[in-house]
Amino acid sequence: MPQIAGLRGVLPDPSKLAEVLAAPSDAFAERLASGALNRDPGRAVYRYHQVFELGGRTVTRKALIAAVRLMPWSERQIRAHEESGGRDAALATIRATGAHTVPVFAGFRDAAGEVDRQFRKLEGDRPTLQHTTADGTIHRVFRAQSAEILGPLRKVFAPKKLHVLDGHDRYEAMLAYQEELGAKQALPLYSSANHGLACMVNLDDPTVYQTTTARHRIVRGPAVKSAAVLAAAKPWFIIDKLAGAAKDQVALRAALADSVAHQPAFVIVFAGEPDAYKLTLSPDVSLIDVGVKVHRALQKLDPVVEALLFRPRALAGATVTTDTDLPRVLAAVQGGAAAAIVMRPMQLDQLIHVDELGELLPAGSTAFFPPVAAGLVMSMVDPDEDLV
Repeated sequence: MPQIAGLRGVLPDPSKLAEVLAAPSDAFAERLASGALNRDPGRAVYRYHQVFELGGRTVTRKALIAAVRLMPWSERQIRAHEESGGRDAALATIRATGAHTVPVFAGFRDAAGEVDRQFRKLEGDRPTLQHTTADGTIHRVFRAQSAEILGPLRKVFAPKKLHVLDGHDRYEAMLAYQEELGAKQALPLYSSANHGLACMVNLDDPTVYQTTTARHRIVRGPAVKSAAVLAAAKPWFIIDKLAGAAKDQVALRAALADSVAHQPAFVIVFAGEPDAYKLTLSPDVSLIDVGVKVHRALQKLDPVVEALLFRPRALAGATVTTDTDLPRVLAAVQGGAAAAIVMRPMQLDQLIHVDELGELLPAGSTAFFPPVAAGLVMSMVDPDEDLV
């Protein structure tokens, strides 16, 4: 894995925490000048806790926020599993602020718990920052500046690889900004411009591998009509009508949970119609055989089937966006969207398998809950500032 480093983090003043977290990139320079944001005087890494409900229990996901040396995907030390869908927007934010305001969410293997051991004493202290977001998640940040923590962490991470779990667009934006700055001046090896902000979690932790969540689709377009869409899908899919289920979240999720022989499946809801429709890929259909260019190991994954087979052949010309909140997705259909596609969550081992193959899922395939709180720890990008 690339070298990790401490950074002079930019943190909100506790009295301005809610305001900053609502829009961390807004008025960035002004907030620094006013004291709403404060930059740490020395380098640090940050222990980050998220306390939330999982399976009826309160659990704590523990992460490390630090600077990570930027490396292109091609070097395979930092790995992607999904195409980037919004690099330009993320790059515009970095240009406007001169900072990384939202970390990339990434995972590493640490079955022995070596990283956790470095923070046990620190976690007994009062957190530097604490905030509860609207979803009920408690976010805690602990600042770690001791060389007794930073030194061993660098050694622990030295042989590891990093798997990007969420934020592929942000990582590519960080790489693009590094390239822009490098075209203007030579960047010293340890320049902050050669590093990106990352929130890193242990892939062996149940609070990571049990918290993938579905990313549903919102479909817009005047030509999206149920009869035409279902007729176009019929050659490849088994179609089951879910009578009266269009607004019933429980019924929609239950239908997806009951799938034929683990075949790819999703549910579509159309505007103005009371019924929903479950589409299951027919067992005798191979994406490769029907002309879809995809790695054989990926052709039975739900987002691949939806994005590469169903969407171009049944929703040609439609505009599709994604959202993890099912009630919001269904409300969008009531509010003017043509349809919603309800998806199942990908499993963590599927994502890791994809990136180990060197393949990519379509953009917007995956998500994790709860999301990392943007704006708790941010990093300035200054070509003339070294991090090591």
